[in-house]
Amino acid sequence: MKHTALNSVHKKLKAKMVQFAGWEMPLLYSGIQKEHLAVRKKAGLFDVSHMGELLIKGREAEDFLSWVLPNNIRKVEKGSAFYTHILNHDGIVIDDTIGLRFDKNEFLLVPNAANTEKVKEWFKSQKKFEVEILDRTMEIACLALQGPVAELILSTLPFVDFDLKRLPFFGFTTILFKGEKLTVSRTGYTGEDGFELYIPWKLAVEVWNALFEVGEPHGLEPCGLGARDSLRLEKGFLLSGTDFNMDRTILETGWEKIVDWNKDFMGKEALLKQKERGDYQVFKGFVMKEKGIPRHGCRILNKDGKVVGVVTSGTLSPCLRKGIALGYIRQEMAEEGKKVLIEIRDKRLEAEVVNPPFSLEESVC
Repeated sequence: MKHTALNSVHKKLKAKMVQFAGWEMPLLYSGIQKEHLAVRKKAGLFDVSHMGELLIKGREAEDFLSWVLPNNIRKVEKGSAFYTHILNHDGIVIDDTIGLRFDKNEFLLVPNAANTEKVKEWFKSQKKFEVEILDRTMEIACLALQGPVAELILSTLPFVDFDLKRLPFFGFTTILFKGEKLTVSRTGYTGEDGFELYIPWKLAVEVWNALFEVGEPHGLEPCGLGARDSLRLEKGFLLSGTDFNMDRTILETGWEKIVDWNKDFMGKEALLKQKERGDYQVFKGFVMKEKGIPRHGCRILNKDGKVVGVVTSGTLSPCLRKGIALGYIRQEMAEEGKKVLIEIRDKRLEAEVVNPPFSLEESVC
């Protein structure tokens, strides 16, 4: 079992701890719904140090990433982050990740905790490039400060001397704390404004405490994996191991928009063939029209009772106060507003197809 630098802090706060991807992590502190609503209305702080940190550097780092990723990495500017999928030769998604470009040939990729070793070994198997792949997971802690007042809280810290209003979405900057560099990116996994802070392991507790010292008057709450999951689900974000698990292509997940078809990349040929066939399911959202909470594995049926898809993620939305789900469905059934049935505990309940993210305009949030 691995422990983050903040393990003792979580236990002192009486968090409910669980094993997740080989790490002991906080599932919740005060309660998933309370933490979820804190992020939607004010702010929450997550320890996400279990995520991997792979430093990609060397003379051919840009060429390497241009091959193993479907994005046009060459267009990503220094100081910018990007979202991407890591594909195999068949176009299957190995993992999805955030990347940061530090320089022409230096990048940081942040794979999911359960996939860090898999991604690292996959990258190392691509031997035709002159590149270093360095695992910094146990050296870099990561905190996610998320919510409408995240900018106010972070800008209040005395060592943040950068005007955060100038930092665009998916931009990042570096600040100094006790002589050490902290990377601050305007990214997150909640659908709210917020920041992810990449911190030297030894300074994680001090930064956590500093954020709560200035943040508690603004409603900052510690948040665990439970709220992180319900927040990302409301916004339609993929969860590795649940919404894809070496069984879906980037076309199926709905992220063709990040693909640059004008360059060569891993899996391109297979994806072009799949695209031409057009016989694949697509990733959609579903809102329950009847009382019920869909869960991973629930079957999706048409009005005639024929199976047309499957739920991969589901919950009772804390904001909408109704069951919501993400999953895959046949393309002819994927039109927004289409009525389907979701099989929950042997009952077939009506639901409606929606395009993620779920609209929260008429919610308690």
